[in-house]
This record gives sequence, C-alpha cells and structure tokens, in this order.
Amino acid sequence: MKVAVPASFSAKNGLIESKHRLCMWHIMQKFPIKLGNRLCKETDFMEKMKKYIWSSILEIDEFEKGWETVIKEFKLEGNKWLSDMYAIRSSWIPAYFREKPMFGLMRTTSRSESENFFFGQFHKQGDTLCEFWIRFQTAMERQRNETARLDHESKSTIPTTLSTWYIEDDVEDLFTRAIFYKVQEEIILSCLDMQIKRMEEIDGVTHLEIRDVKVKDKLFKVSVSRNHDVCSCQKFVMCGIVCRHAFCGLKQIGVTKFPRSLVLNRWMKIAESGTLSISVSNDYFKMEQVSLKLTNIWFDFRQAVNKAGVQVDRLDYVQKTITQLNKDLDDGGDVVEFTKKDHMATMIGQ
Repeated sequence: MKVAVPASFSAKNGLIESKHRLCMWHIMQKFPIKLGNRLCKETDFMEKMKKYIWSSILEIDEFEKGWETVIKEFKLEGNKWLSDMYAIRSSWIPAYFREKPMFGLMRTTSRSESENFFFGQFHKQGDTLCEFWIRFQTAMERQRNETARLDHESKSTIPTTLSTWYIEDDVEDLFTRAIFYKVQEEIILSCLDMQIKRMEEIDGVTHLEIRDVKVKDKLFKVSVSRNHDVCSCQKFVMCGIVCRHAFCGLKQIGVTKFPRSLVLNRWMKIAESGTLSISVSNDYFKMEQVSLKLTNIWFDFRQAVNKAGVQVDRLDYVQKTITQLNKDLDDGGDVVEFTKKDHMATMIGQ
C-alpha cells in the first residue's frame, strides 16, 4: 500500500497527489505491549506522550522537542521500538501533514470499525450467498432510512443558537446538523477563550495574533477579510471546519455572514444536489471560484424554493423561471460533458 497509493493517486494520473499513512490508534495500542504496563499505566508517561502525538496544532519542531524531552525524562533513549516509530514519524504524526487536506478523515479506523459493528448486527458466519444478500439489503435500507431521517431533521427543524452573533444563524442555514454543532462549538469558544494580543490591517486584510486560553505558550496567527480567513492552526485545511481562532478574527472585523469560500460542499444540506454541473480543471484558482459560485447558486435556489413554500402559484412561478433559464442556456453553446470523476471531485471539494 505504501508504494501503490502514491503511484496510483498521483498528478500524472489526473488525480490529487495522495500519501499512505499509518493508523495512529493501532500504534498507540502497542505502547503497553512494547514498553510494559507498569510504565504506561502506573506513570504519567502516556499522558505526556499523547500531548505531543495527538496534537494537530504543533509544528514539526515542537513535536520533535516534546518527544525528545519525554524520552529523556523516562530514560528510553535505547528502546529500539520507540526509535523505529520515531524514524517513521512522518507516516503517523499529525504535525507532519498539517498542511495536507484530510477532508475530515483523520481517524479512519474508528469509522471502519463502526461499519464492521453495524453490518455485524445483520450478518453471521455461515450465511449462504442468498442470505447474505438479503441481509445486506436490509442493512442498507436501515442506513438509507437513517439518512432520510437526519435530512428531514436538518431541513425541517431549527437548532438552538447559543450566541447573539448573526453568523451562527447563517451557519445553521448552510450545514447539516452534525456539522452545525461542530462549527457552533468553535463559534462559542471564539467568544469565550480567545485573547487578541496584536492586530494590524495591511491592504484590506486584518492580521491578528491570538492566544487560546486552552493552549498554553502558543500564539495563533490569523489573517482575515470579509470573504476569507487563514489560521496557523490549519484546522480548516485538515478537517474542512473553520477554527475558533479564525472565528475570533471574523468577529473582530464585524463579519456577520459565513464566508462562502470556506464552505465545503460535502458538509452542506444540499451536498447531493450541488454536484451535477461542474467539471474538473487543472486551473485550481478558477475551480475555487467556480465552486464558490456554484455553492451560492444552490443556496439561492434552495432559499427561493423555501420561500415558495406549498403555494402552487409560487411554485409554478419558480418552475417557469427555471424552464426559461434552461432554454436560454441551451442557446448559449455546447455543454461540457460531466463524468463520474467530476461528480466525485465536486462532492468532496477536490
């Protein structure tokens, strides 16, 4: 896999360059086996080690200094297994791939195991092929029903907002319920736990240095405008969710509408309906602009349908407008063919 993944998923094959990584969870499970229960369970060794291993906000040099400090404290310099794990640290420590898009897939093992457990409730060893197929269909129907239930809940109910900041209402309109709660947590913490140490504006962009009270001895550098933001913690790059530090910057300059350049299609309520009209291009700057425009179009369309409600005359007006728009676009020239690859690329944001 280490050889095949980068060879198969590469730029020369027309795909985003990918890298094989090792499972952090499985490696952490081996610590007591390789180092002994006494060290791992009767001392604070694991607590100190996890502080540097699991953190996704540490720079590479911060991780390496922290690892070295813990190893020296517990006199483990001669341990071969730890030396081997440190030698391949770029394959499993988050500090080494903070700037690579992970699309919310930091912990793949837990997802895999949860699926195994789910399907295990329907299947048993010794099933015939026919029995397996019937039970598989039943399991998939359960998942489809749960998806439909969550979609209905997301579209027909309004969650409780916890702040007076208008951006939280905008976030509720955009994202699915599960993602909304994650973003809401970042919004609340941006109001409670942030301390602005320095702020200056250069060429329309506000640059801030922010201290997070939950993270000692570290300043986060944030650059924000009304339409975009960038934070040194790299949470948006890794997970696709705007961090509390960026929200603090947005609040400081008075932004009340969530920047559409920071909306990943995969987290939106209209994710499935927004993936049928854009083709992939090597011009990534252009694709970013097109993706942003597409998101806005689908959002505006959904708002129009919501305003029409169940009034037949209003729905007729929406339908006639769309029909006329389709006719106008048909007269505008050839349509670029949309492939399955294009569909997947727009679904996940790359």
